[in-house]
Amino acid sequence: MTVAAAEPFREILDRKTLPLGFGTGALFSKKRSRYEALKLVETALDSGITYFDTARMYGSGRAEGIIGEVAARNRDRLILVSKAGILPQSRSLIVRAAGQGVRFLHRAVPLSKDYMSVPRTYLPRFGWFKPADVQKSVEISLKELRTDYIDILLLHECEASNFNDQELRHYLTDLKVQGKIRAFGVATGMEETDAILAQTTGVPDVVQIPSAIWNMNIKRLQTTYRGLAVTHSSLSGRLNVLLARLNSDEAMAAEWREMTGIDPRDSRSFAQLLLAHAVASNPNGIVIFFSSDPANIVANVNAFKRRAIDEAQVDGLNLLSAKSHVTAFFNSAFQNLTF
Repeated sequence: MTVAAAEPFREILDRKTLPLGFGTGALFSKKRSRYEALKLVETALDSGITYFDTARMYGSGRAEGIIGEVAARNRDRLILVSKAGILPQSRSLIVRAAGQGVRFLHRAVPLSKDYMSVPRTYLPRFGWFKPADVQKSVEISLKELRTDYIDILLLHECEASNFNDQELRHYLTDLKVQGKIRAFGVATGMEETDAILAQTTGVPDVVQIPSAIWNMNIKRLQTTYRGLAVTHSSLSGRLNVLLARLNSDEAMAAEWREMTGIDPRDSRSFAQLLLAHAVASNPNGIVIFFSSDPANIVANVNAFKRRAIDEAQVDGLNLLSAKSHVTAFFNSAFQNLTF
């Protein structure tokens, strides 16, 4: 199964493109070296994934460089997607040391949060959508990605007012004419996406949104949008909350096992079920996922290729998620989570 994208995207997503993309938002961590991060990207590519999603802010500005190292050897095999609008935190040793010192003080003396803030340059900086800001961001992205064009450029966590800015829209169109990007769109929350699609005179080429079994945002998008839809977060941190409950509640686990044919306590198979469901829910688009384990990346892609999860299992998951007690669990368990 490959992407059945609308015809205008055939130059970007050819008929061999898998509908699974690899996200790099969590590519770097304190426990993962640059070599290990590079290994994850190479594993995804070797498994058959060609769609790679990154952003200027990911990894404090380092994620694009990892993708670029792979792209330098395989540019014709990769679909490169990056984002502008959020500046990464400063990597200056002085700024990082100051930020760490303030954070330590906040933990030791909680009341210090009221009169001492973490240095702004230590934190990601949002809302940089002026044409000059986007221009600088694109120039850095091209350098880091080691390419002369980006397949898709997305406005990162933007609002309708940002996308509606005519000066910015003209600049993005100029980038397409110049061949520096091939398409542009938005990557933001569902409410902001609804506002963008309702208010703009021009529709984004690409819309990227969070969507999973517990919110099914893709259904809202499909009623109005005919461009390329990209979803993420089907394997977000909420999955761990769900798995923890299923591991502690035998009756709940039995119900999920009966209706999906998957033992919910088998985390790898369960993740594959959720990915298959996400693809089935967005048949003409891309579903982004991330794993910190190379073996899980390979297993997820191979399970998709051989269709280890069938239509009946996906249907069972849909029926299960529509039950009132399951919806109630999602609402109560996830209400304070932002991921």
